[in-house]
Amino acid sequence: MTLTSSNVAAILEQAEASHLQQQVAALRELSGNAAMRAMPFAGGVAALTLPEFGRKLNHVTGLAMSAPVGVKELAHLETAYADLGLPVEIDLCPHADPTLLPLLAARGYHVNAFSNTYVMPLVHEANRPANNQEIDIITGSQLSDELFIEHCVAGFSVQAVSRPASLLQALARIAVMRQDTRLFAARISGQIVGTAGLSLLPTPAGTVAYLSIASTLPAARNRGVQAALLLARLQAAADAGCILASASARPTNSSARNAERAGFSLAYTKCTFSRSGQTPVN
Repeated sequence: MTLTSSNVAAILEQAEASHLQQQVAALRELSGNAAMRAMPFAGGVAALTLPEFGRKLNHVTGLAMSAPVGVKELAHLETAYADLGLPVEIDLCPHADPTLLPLLAARGYHVNAFSNTYVMPLVHEANRPANNQEIDIITGSQLSDELFIEHCVAGFSVQAVSRPASLLQALARIAVMRQDTRLFAARISGQIVGTAGLSLLPTPAGTVAYLSIASTLPAARNRGVQAALLLARLQAAADAGCILASASARPTNSSARNAERAGFSLAYTKCTFSRSGQTPVN
């Protein structure tokens, strides 16, 4: 399997679009706000929620992987976002139909951010996580929803890029609510110091393990917490029969370094396109 191929990219983009769709579906059910939706668009998904949730839950991904996008389609997308007072943020895979690039340029879009998509092939006899005497991983019935939410939010509350408390709460509650997502926590001396999620996403090629929502409490950083959570989730994904594991991160983010150290390969870098005057808030 060539990890940088268009075929692998199509699988990863479909999985990421599915992940975003499930996030919005869970948020819509949690909030009771019928205006929130994940709109199918050009083979991908456009998430439209609330301005307070920033680009995290308001962007487009997975589009134009199998067919071009026309002017009318793009105009319809722009209207849908404008009606909710939202900017258009498009995360574009480099394997997308190339005719989209001049169309975006003609409509005033430009690149103002990048994100890396990482991939790892999984074998069902994956190596067990390295024994770390200091860190204990718990999951399933060992980890209550309330504890996950509390420590997930606490871990994200001190970041280089500050996020609204409402977004942090929403992301944690979404992870808890989703039936396709498994929750993990790391403990040191019996105390939870980090949390993470693993979503099992079906695609025509097989199930993809999508790793996300990983955070560590400030006092426990640089002690291998995220490495332990990564290894535990990869083992769970392999045991579940997943064909690939995937994760996304900004190139300068610590999550990118953690993924590379765990053995992930860079499949491709996506460009975030927005129209003039728009700035993405991750």
